Amino acid sequence: MDNEKTAGTMGTRQEEITALKAGQALPAHRIVQLRSMGMHSIRFEFVVRLLRSGLKVDTLSIYWENGTEFMLKREVEETRRRLVLGRRKRVTGDFSDLWLFCYPDDDAVKQSVEQEIESMVGKVREQGTD
Repeated sequence: MDNEKTAGTMGTRQEEITALKAGQALPAHRIVQLRSMGMHSIRFEFVVRLLRSGLKVDTLSIYWENGTEFMLKREVEETRRRLVLGRRKRVTGDFSDLWLFCYPDDDAVKQSVEQEIESMVGKVREQGTD
């Protein structure tokens, strides 16, 4: 079966997620687009949770480590991506590359991402008590 052709005819986000989780390829432009969307969604969720926590944090210092470099990669990689809150004491969270493609539309991935975000918020809270 030609994965590129099959994946290229997919119409829904859920079909794309299913294909990616099964190891099928999507067109390179779609991979770049989906990764970028996931990176922004996860960063946004982290900012929202920090603001809701009442912690005084410079949200402008939140960035993806090597983000410019990996955002344009044209395939899913078996690696983790690091979201960083760059303060005097850095707080980081590690996210599977696949999670970037599936968040927030896949329930299992959403749960994993939100646990990692909550862990990061907890670390920020601990630093605030120093």
